[in-house]
Amino acid sequence: MSDRPPAPSGGHNTRHPTGIRVVLALLALAALALGPTGYLMGLRAVDHDGSAAEWFTLAFAAAVGLPFLAAAVATVAGDRRGALWSLTLLAWPVVFVSALHLTGWGR
Repeated sequence: MSDRPPAPSGGHNTRHPTGIRVVLALLALAALALGPTGYLMGLRAVDHDGSAAEWFTLAFAAAVGLPFLAAAVATVAGDRRGALWSLTLLAWPVVFVSALHLTGWGR
């Protein structure tokens, strides 16, 4: 059974769930990679690398903004399951921040 609503005109639904899932996967990979990278660079920022605030902003935008963007894209496309999986990525910042500080990489 599909999560997608029927087409409004009563015809065939022309949405492409595979394309939406590919977009969601790309946004998820970007969030999973850029969030920890930006946070780690923010922790290790020195004067010549740029300010830590810029790196922390990148990390926050990637780790929180991209999952919300993916959930919005999935919702507009009618993919409820994809939207829920996108929102589960919001737990990722807690995981990588904890891991970086517990392993000592955040020094």
